[in-house]
Amino acid sequence: MSRTSRCCTFARDEVGVYHAFNRTVRRSYLHGVDPLTGIDYGYRRERFRQRMQFLAQRFCIDVLAFAIIPNHWHCVLRNRPDLVRALSDRQVAVRWLSLTSRKRCQNKLGGEIQGSEITQITSDPSRVAELRLRLSDISWFIRLMCQTIARECNLEDECTGRFFEERFKLKRLEDEPAVLACMAYVDLNPLRAGLADSLDDYSEVSIGERLRTLSGGVPDTSEWLAPLELASEVVAQPLNPVAENSSKTDVGSANRTEILTRLGCLPMALEAYERLLWQLALESRPELQASEMLTKDKLQTPIYLDGKEVNVLELQERHRRYSRRCQTQLGQHACRAVRARLAAQRQVAQQPVSPSVTRTPLSERL
Repeated sequence: MSRTSRCCTFARDEVGVYHAFNRTVRRSYLHGVDPLTGIDYGYRRERFRQRMQFLAQRFCIDVLAFAIIPNHWHCVLRNRPDLVRALSDRQVAVRWLSLTSRKRCQNKLGGEIQGSEITQITSDPSRVAELRLRLSDISWFIRLMCQTIARECNLEDECTGRFFEERFKLKRLEDEPAVLACMAYVDLNPLRAGLADSLDDYSEVSIGERLRTLSGGVPDTSEWLAPLELASEVVAQPLNPVAENSSKTDVGSANRTEILTRLGCLPMALEAYERLLWQLALESRPELQASEMLTKDKLQTPIYLDGKEVNVLELQERHRRYSRRCQTQLGQHACRAVRARLAAQRQVAQQPVSPSVTRTPLSERL
């Protein structure tokens, strides 16, 4: 059966929220501790997060939630073609040039964008139109994110070939309940996998970053994550436009927040979202009920989304469906093959060798 064309899922001209995910090859722990060699590749997760942040500040794409697990990753993304349409041709050129490598090409002095490079793009209307579409295209966002990570990790491992399984999966989230369910599923990945015992124990997950800013007395205004609460972002007033005079100003102004204020994710405060996550986490980790941070208020207070009480049981069922959907066919096939091979090896090892059977040495047979 042929796979669905990406254009049937992703509408590049419409603002939409999407769930994207993929796994490393053979579900190997290429972003964690390798169980065979004992080598810890956990530092790669921070590199992955930094790359995602770098792209989010230059693309017109909002990161609503993310989780980078030792053998897979999840992102909840929102494309913003409305922001791209507000960019001038010069701003489009500067943003794209800030995404490309500054090392190989000649005339790229000290990594600074040259005026000649900007002019070369802005003088070609078809090129500007192409790059304008790319800046709000989720496929290009993930392409530049995963290609860089795969290339760096393959160089470290001194190998070639695929680092991620296959084409990343993409699912459109049609309404706010679907967005809430998917964001909660992504944020709970470390707890479900037993990698953390608290929502803020794991560094490479969006809820941890949000809660760390909240505990530090700072509101949920991360530099690159979309704010959780819609109420704080309902006023979308224009901010200072990007300066057109100097290339240095252009480089510094690649951040998309200089065009319009960011949009929020859900009509829900961060404190309510945290309580909801704890209630959902106890289904897969019931032993966490003994945690001192779980008060009666967190476990029994109803959660409301846009004035309606959230059905926790319905969200749990959605999460079970997400878990089944995130089992990619290639990963299932690889795991079945590995399990079959290990079972065959154990079966051979358990078979007793008959003492009456004598084996002719290979040298005598030749």
